[in-house]
Amino acid sequence: MIGETIKRTKERLGKVKRQRKTQRRQRERRDAFNISLIGYTNAGKSTLFNALVKARAYAADQLFATLDTTTRQLYLGEAGRSVSLSDTVGFIRDLPHGLVEAFQATLQEAIDADLLLHVIDAASPDYVEQIQQVQSVLKEIGADAIPQLLVFNKVDALDADHQPTRWEDEFEIDGVQTPRIFVSAKDSTGLPLLRQRLARIASKPETAAPGTTDGPEGLGDES
Repeated sequence: MIGETIKRTKERLGKVKRQRKTQRRQRERRDAFNISLIGYTNAGKSTLFNALVKARAYAADQLFATLDTTTRQLYLGEAGRSVSLSDTVGFIRDLPHGLVEAFQATLQEAIDADLLLHVIDAASPDYVEQIQQVQSVLKEIGADAIPQLLVFNKVDALDADHQPTRWEDEFEIDGVQTPRIFVSAKDSTGLPLLRQRLARIASKPETAAPGTTDGPEGLGDES
């Protein structure tokens, strides 16, 4: 019985992967710019997704609140175009190989993205370690070379001493300076700035790569 259940599950995963492949081909034919939300579990990805596209994707304070990929069109007025925005499963520490395989259909959206919107819980004392864990999974699935924009979320939960001094800067990941924006998906702080940045990237995709220079000293005393 267990063997039959595993077989059926693998067949379903295969079907989902084929569906995702068809959807990606359709987006490619439309010359779509694809953005995937990634991040450690409970960083607020789905809340940010909902705030950006006015959707109602399930969001909760729990492990793996998002298990399937939700994709919506996000219109960026400054760019005069829409982009494809996908919410993916939250990453965790030491993600087992079997789990990576099971979530491959969801994680495939990250692999095929033009830009990864890496959402980070700025209020978490472990956010540096969580970033490292996400980077580890990205390497495992072959998505570590895709340009990233770091979104430090939940600034509303920070005390006055740790509020950002500016709202855009760079943060070093694996020795590379990566663009960063501070926001609160809960109360929409910083979202207009995020939209503007996404519009610039979508207009000129090469600017998604690390290299912005207009930025703050950062999050309190952290760097």
